[in-house]
Amino acid sequence: MNFIKLKKILLYVLAAPAIFLFIANFLVFFNQPKIISVETPEMTDFVFDSEVEPLTKTPDQNINASSFNYELIGYRSGANDSSVILKKGNKEYVVAKGELIDGTYKLVEVNKEEVIFRDNEKLYKIKNLVGK
Repeated sequence: MNFIKLKKILLYVLAAPAIFLFIANFLVFFNQPKIISVETPEMTDFVFDSEVEPLTKTPDQNINASSFNYELIGYRSGANDSSVILKKGNKEYVVAKGELIDGTYKLVEVNKEEVIFRDNEKLYKIKNLVGK
């Protein structure tokens, strides 16, 4: 085979992808992005109907230790998620904030000093002595 023919074949083989990439780059350069208008609703359109019950302490909401005899053996206190581990007799319970224990007592608050449960209008408090 002739050296000149080999040189022309190699030139054509390399020129084809180069031309393709040049055209593709040219099209990408002149292509403009499509800007779509996104309409967000006004904040005045939202309605917040939820009510938060304030945790009030009144004299008739005393600790009734005779019917509420759970022992606190562990707790996790946080801004969003709080839970406690309680023991009554030989049973242990894991209760998250807002859940009921024995279908009666709702866990209301967990902090470093105490754990508060509610049974309708009565509050039950357990002093937090875990790790102390």
